[in-house]
Amino acid sequence: MCRKYVKGVDNYNVSMTKQLTLDKYARDPKPWRIHAQFNLDGARVLFTHEGAITLCFPAAVLGHHAIEALLKTALIREGYTIFDPAKLKFLGAANLTKGDCAWGHNLVALAKLLASKRPEFDLTAPLHGAFPPYPDPLSLERALAIFDPFFSELRYPQEHDKLQGIGPDDGRMLEVIVARIAPFAGPL
Repeated sequence: MCRKYVKGVDNYNVSMTKQLTLDKYARDPKPWRIHAQFNLDGARVLFTHEGAITLCFPAAVLGHHAIEALLKTALIREGYTIFDPAKLKFLGAANLTKGDCAWGHNLVALAKLLASKRPEFDLTAPLHGAFPPYPDPLSLERALAIFDPFFSELRYPQEHDKLQGIGPDDGRMLEVIVARIAPFAGPL
């Protein structure tokens, strides 16, 4: 099959003769919820491991994945489809608009999208607990912003521009964030 390079599109899934189709999990919250739990379980083990502070680095990445998958689960339950809106023009018969899509890894942006559908998902509400070195009270939005660079800056060796630090206390923050999102994501 002849392939054509298309800027900004996953060129392994696009050819001159075949359009994109939605992934079978793009509208199914259950596998997203399960995936979130797998990553949360892994993050918990690594954040609480005795004598291995370096395990907080992969724990933080897994924690970010867990939060992202929980938010996407909740967004699917609100009618969104997990699909890159930049690729809509390559999508076949699915009736999908940019406004129907939830995409990306930015936790704050995903949470704001959820809050736009569910006003009771209050991003300004303070989190309960102390999370040194961050000042009290810490809002849900600020906590998500703290976790955002865990994905963008910890996956690969690179200079850390946004990361303010990392440690076992971030595991406690993860638990509080998850407790706020989980009711909107639903049960396993």
